[in-house]
Amino acid sequence: MKEAAAIVIDGFVIVPPLSPWDKQNADRIWAYLGPSSFGRTEAEAWRRHHFRGQTPHDFSQHTTHWFERGYRVKRARMEILP
Repeated sequence: MKEAAAIVIDGFVIVPPLSPWDKQNADRIWAYLGPSSFGRTEAEAWRRHHFRGQTPHDFSQHTTHWFERGYRVKRARMEILP
């Protein structure tokens, strides 16, 4: 019987700026915060980062607000195991 293969989804997440102490724990911090903002496109990741279920008219202003505070888009890959 053939075993089911894992499903791999490429996308993007929004990650926060890290203090010097946080940089040594970056992988754990990003693993904890990343899944909630995972999106197939950069725009989808930003929407999931700060708007749960709705997109306001001033979406670009909100994105700029967080970007100016050091939040960035990073490539991510999600793997769903059988």
